[in-house]
Amino acid sequence: MPKITSPYAVYHSMLEPWTRLATGSPDVVNLRLVAMPWLWISDPMQASREMQQMITEKHEALSETIVAISQTPMQLWVDIMSACWSANPCQSVNEAFIDSSQRLAYPSNSRVLANQERLGTSR
Repeated sequence: MPKITSPYAVYHSMLEPWTRLATGSPDVVNLRLVAMPWLWISDPMQASREMQQMITEKHEALSETIVAISQTPMQLWVDIMSACWSANPCQSVNEAFIDSSQRLAYPSNSRVLANQERLGTSR
């Protein structure tokens, strides 16, 4: 990870996974809104599987996010405590907060990226 010196860079790095989620989710919604009517007409079984997959993915992402929310405070505390013993404590604390933000956003971001690739290339 590159050395982050500016408070704005730390703030930007902490928000980056959430920004990616906020910009990627509408793309998946748009891809599904465009594809689903045609899919229901041309292949109702595939449309039904797509709807079921959409619901299943949301449940799995929610479950993984709940686990991440429950684990993040302890992981952040351990990261901050280890940062106190590092050569550059301020940099290490900044990296701990950035890592925590990325851990929290990862379950949803990974699903959004997979859906963008699947829906964008298959339709």
